[in-house]
Amino acid sequence: MGIQGNNKKGKKGNLIKKLKDFLTSLKLTIFLMIILALTSIAGTIIPQNALPDQYLRYYSLTTYQTLKALGFLDVYHSWWFILLLSFLCLNLLVCSLKSFPRIWKIITQPNPILNEEQIKALPYLITIKKDFSLDEIKERIIEILKKHFGPPRETFLNGTFHLFAEKSRFSRLGVFITHASVIIILAGGLIGSIFGFEGNVNIVEGQSIDRILIPGSHLVKELGFEVRCDEFEVTYYPNGIPKEYQSTLTILEDGKKVLTKTIEVNHPLKYKGYVFYQSSYGTAPDQGGELILEVKKRGSKDPGRQFKVEVGNSFLLPEAGLLVKVNRFFTDFVMDEKGKAANRSLELKNPAAELLILKDGKIHNRIWVFQRYPHFHGSKELDYQFFIQGFKGKEYTGLQVTKDPGVWLVWTGCI
Repeated sequence: MGIQGNNKKGKKGNLIKKLKDFLTSLKLTIFLMIILALTSIAGTIIPQNALPDQYLRYYSLTTYQTLKALGFLDVYHSWWFILLLSFLCLNLLVCSLKSFPRIWKIITQPNPILNEEQIKALPYLITIKKDFSLDEIKERIIEILKKHFGPPRETFLNGTFHLFAEKSRFSRLGVFITHASVIIILAGGLIGSIFGFEGNVNIVEGQSIDRILIPGSHLVKELGFEVRCDEFEVTYYPNGIPKEYQSTLTILEDGKKVLTKTIEVNHPLKYKGYVFYQSSYGTAPDQGGELILEVKKRGSKDPGRQFKVEVGNSFLLPEAGLLVKVNRFFTDFVMDEKGKAANRSLELKNPAAELLILKDGKIHNRIWVFQRYPHFHGSKELDYQFFIQGFKGKEYTGLQVTKDPGVWLVWTGCI
């Protein structure tokens, strides 16, 4: 029984030693840092926390689902990224705890006398043979040590003089200070990954919001205050490419204005730990807008007539006795899985309008008009053709909203 008990203790001791050696391994440190670097690169290349339709523009459905399942669409909040950070923190902490007592003893209890083995182990060792007296050599060495290190400590033992001098004793703690800084930074990153979040919100010009949507989930985050978009502006290059876009935002608390700031890309608004970044913009079709339609008589060479009408409103063709209602408008028309009309995106990529043709108060025809396919008409019975010439919808500003409670810890570690 005694032998069996000793074997169990021995196995347990070996297991603890192996675990300790594993956690203090330099190879583990290098491996973790390489993996973290690679995953961070992936998190930079792959857009994070975007909407599904944005991913499906660049990836196939299978690729999108695979990236989502592996956590590459939200790398910095994935369980495996948090686990990697935790392991690196633990690795640095255990290494520091293992080495610190020995280094602290060297600092606080220096040994002025070295034995033969310690002398041979020194990295810089020179033996000089000169015909000088012992006192003369001693004085010269003391003079050199004073110049470069300070007054040495003298010890005479067994007929041998020992001179000990040192400089920057506490510099040995530099590695522990570095480790502590890295651990603090990693701890801040862990806090941000676990308790922080990123969300998106679109605000139509003149409107306000008090909550945001967390991408990749159905979670809605209450802000506790309102954010209003007072003005949104886009400037363009001569070739029509957007040059810059900016939003004027106002923070409201209990209906009272607290803060107003104009933000643009890389110049966010910060309030109560939340950071609002300018990320996108577009036209909100569900907020209405003005559709410009050209109407021509089928087969006629005469120029058509233009009508400007709000979505949901109607205009009259008096010569035909027809009332035309713009029933619905889609900025990027597509048929969904159920065969119903839907918006693929909020960009004007495939504008389409559903028109109701009424006669004597009753629906006479229902047709679709596509700006990209102007000669497509759902009904050949009409004597008129309709063409979309433009759409002026209400613009929205797209904001990325983040909150990272660990960021102050990261900055502390950087100090």
